[in-house]
Amino acid sequence: MTFVFGLCIGSFMNVVIWRLPRNGSLVEPQWSYCPNCSHRLSALDLVPLLSYLMRGRRCKYCSKPISSRYFWVELLTGVLFGVLYFHFRHDAANAVALLLFAAILVPIFCIDLERFEIPNQLNLLVFVIAVARDVYGVATREAGHSLVWHWLPVSILGAVVGVVIFGSIRVIGWIWKRQEAMGLGDVLLARAMGAMLVSVVPLGANPLRLLPIWVLLSCGSGAIIGPFHMWFRHRQAAALTAGAGLGAGGASDEDEEPVDESSLALELRDIGYALWLEDAYEYIRYIFSKHETVTPELDDEEWTPAPSAIPFGPFMVAGFIMTLFAGEPLTAMYLAFAIPKAISAGTAAP
Repeated sequence: MTFVFGLCIGSFMNVVIWRLPRNGSLVEPQWSYCPNCSHRLSALDLVPLLSYLMRGRRCKYCSKPISSRYFWVELLTGVLFGVLYFHFRHDAANAVALLLFAAILVPIFCIDLERFEIPNQLNLLVFVIAVARDVYGVATREAGHSLVWHWLPVSILGAVVGVVIFGSIRVIGWIWKRQEAMGLGDVLLARAMGAMLVSVVPLGANPLRLLPIWVLLSCGSGAIIGPFHMWFRHRQAAALTAGAGLGAGGASDEDEEPVDESSLALELRDIGYALWLEDAYEYIRYIFSKHETVTPELDDEEWTPAPSAIPFGPFMVAGFIMTLFAGEPLTAMYLAFAIPKAISAGTAAP
């Protein structure tokens, strides 16, 4: 049942992936439509997985191909819901919180992979879910959710540590290369993940116990897969250049590197932006302001990232998911290997 529920949630996540980065509304129009011909889709067109396969992977109204992403997002969300429920079925609060959290990670993963951006609304929502889980534990006097220093929710401590770790990478990268090394969206995502991970540590353990392995798995997956991603993008860019008739010696204004107007002060300012929840203030102000509803277009103009750029959000999502299932065994294995050596070295006879 959880798997089927995840399929349905994945179907809606496809709507989020398409509309949100294009400034479209998630409630207007109130129905789904083909992104090619804009025809309204019926209920039979929206059965998760089956409609895509039975229609031959094409829209039945305009016969144009439908991206395979719709199928894989639904399947991925269903599988993710199933395995998370199975792993955390003995902890209802964590199971519900992680299902909600993981559902939002799916569009974060896909949008950042495709467009090199993470919408602030999604980063803010996963942060709220993580803090709400901890506050619920504090309110119900759940073990492992006591206040740090008798006033600070442990989720806030995890969020601050997450921002400091990845914010430091952003600042150090700028000092080294004099250009933005990590997007602010990644730092905001780290805030939410740090706040969530403190709720899944074993009872009696340090609440920050899983953060080191999460950072290691995120950076490790990026270091392994990132070069292949850059190589693939280079091949795509070369194919587009050849198709445009520019040739090997041709040049184009689009090939020029964008001017980086960042500075160390701005990099530090962005860390404060994440710590002081200025994105929440901006979003609340946006909700109560008058703005027009935008209909997403298929051929909208997109920002072109630098050839060496890598979307780090997907690797953070992968590292977070791996930490949920393997973080504690890996941490325990390392501590069992490291601590006895430290003790024996300290007690050895001179």
